[in-house]
Amino acid sequence: MLRTENLTKVFRTEEVETTALNGVNIEVKDGEFVAIMGPSGCGKSTLLSLLGMLDNPTGGHYFLDGEEVGHLREKDRTRFRKGRIGFVFQSFNLIEELTVEENIDLQLRYLGIGRKERRERVLDILRKVNLSQRAGHYPHQLSGGQQQRVAIARAVVGKPKLILADEPTGNLDSTNGLEVMELLSSLHAEGSTIIMVTHSQHDAAYADRIINLFDGEVVDNTVL
Repeated sequence: MLRTENLTKVFRTEEVETTALNGVNIEVKDGEFVAIMGPSGCGKSTLLSLLGMLDNPTGGHYFLDGEEVGHLREKDRTRFRKGRIGFVFQSFNLIEELTVEENIDLQLRYLGIGRKERRERVLDILRKVNLSQRAGHYPHQLSGGQQQRVAIARAVVGKPKLILADEPTGNLDSTNGLEVMELLSSLHAEGSTIIMVTHSQHDAAYADRIINLFDGEVVDNTVL
């Protein structure tokens, strides 16, 4: 699925140079659920951003589906990840002016899918995330857990090969967080490849493997 070789990310200003990642080597296979853990500032979210092709590394290599993608131009990164990668963020990132159904449908519009198939996919994923009765609601009418389930539905409705989740339960209470993790676990059981950044040992227990970072380096790689 994906592999990195000596991946490095350095952030520079006129006065300061900060190394966020320093020679990171990881490999994730198709169908794996991997949790990335470590203290604040260790490079977890930076690594996820590079794996999601939202940014380029300063050095090293990143291979996705067998192709070197680490140093593509922004336009080419956008085109390459389209339909391949689904993102789930801590802050939900839903469009407040759109209903639940419209938020999910928008992702399929970006992929150029026709109206009939879009409708079928949206209804199917709403059933899967147990939100069929909320299709016409707006984000502000939902609980935090429901909003995150909408965000997950939006991320997976395009059937991406890779799901990236950045602290998906970080804004939720324990009950809603459990629902979200059970949903991610069910997607993994259906064959999705998931990489999740988390501070929670409880959430990480759902993964097949935990990669621990410290000061921008991999310090442990534990199979559960």
